[in-house]
Amino acid sequence: MSQTFQVGAGNKVKLFVALLPLGSRTEPIDVTVTTTAAIASGATSVAVTALTGPIAGGTPLTFSNGTDNLTVYLAKDAKAGATSLNVEPTTAGLTGSSSTAEYKAKLRLLGGTQLNANINSDRTDVLVFEDPLGYKDGAITGQSWELPWTANLLSDDEAFRRVAYAAANAVSGREVYVWQEDPPPAGFAKGDGLKGACCVMNFQKSLQSTAICTVSLTFQGQGSPTITRYALT
Repeated sequence: MSQTFQVGAGNKVKLFVALLPLGSRTEPIDVTVTTTAAIASGATSVAVTALTGPIAGGTPLTFSNGTDNLTVYLAKDAKAGATSLNVEPTTAGLTGSSSTAEYKAKLRLLGGTQLNANINSDRTDVLVFEDPLGYKDGAITGQSWELPWTANLLSDDEAFRRVAYAAANAVSGREVYVWQEDPPPAGFAKGDGLKGACCVMNFQKSLQSTAICTVSLTFQGQGSPTITRYALT
């Protein structure tokens, strides 16, 4: 789970993030990954049972054989139905013909101290006729939205590592999927919010002390975000 150093407004406004496969803007789902053979030290591929959903490159997966654990990082996107994962060379091996990793798509970013949502529209004036009151007609030609985010957190925070990977690989088209939730009304578990695919923009990180990061960035989405409503669960 995402670790936290300091929780401020982010404890009230919730923000979740997942890496997206290249070219995909579909909301990702959780996947249970099961190996079909032992993982060798220095391996660059891992044999698994057919995946029930895609997993983006750069995502860490921690496999457990019941005794030992091994974390691997996907070197390439894994598609639904894939029976092999391309991974960065493993630093150790994991014995046993079967081990399991749980890919949690919706991982919360903790430690946030500031979050607000901005939805923008581009309007082009269209002169149709002269209005005696001075009004102009127009057309909305584009829309975008953004979520600025600032946090103090631990540098090994898994959710933050997803964001950092997307920021560093933005030129290759790497995007993230975010879920934002406002504080819920009394008696409800979730507040209003929005969700959608976006790029990581204006990424800044500073180390105030050992392992503690101060991070600021903006999630920038194009088009209209999907609006979500408050709910009981």
